[in-house]
Amino acid sequence: MDIKEPIVLLVGKNMSGALRLVEWLRRLGSESHIVTSYQEARALLEAQRFDVVLSETSLPDGNTYRLISALRGSRASLFFCLAVEDSYWWLPAVTQGRECLGIPALRPAEFAEVLQETLFELKAASSLAVADATKG
Repeated sequence: MDIKEPIVLLVGKNMSGALRLVEWLRRLGSESHIVTSYQEARALLEAQRFDVVLSETSLPDGNTYRLISALRGSRASLFFCLAVEDSYWWLPAVTQGRECLGIPALRPAEFAEVLQETLFELKAASSLAVADATKG
């Protein structure tokens, strides 16, 4: 049994230009996939496991809030990206399959800390599962 690296799905037309974010996720030991539409995201979410979904709020084919329904009850976390002045803030929407709307938006540094902690926790949980499986 292998340790599973966290898998992150980036959703939105501007996410393809987020090379720094993709590189940072890679350095944190995460795999990432980029799609530009809700339909592409939905298809990938049905086909494989994602631990974290980072999405713009406006997509060419509809309202991204449908992602909340798609992830409810899963083990994934969802954050929406909100353009604020010359920066982006991140709004937690789903945490490990549970809706968490109403939580304050995170500024870039706060979001980086939360995302890094989330990815490390996912990797640690995977390591524990592997250790338990090899004991038995």
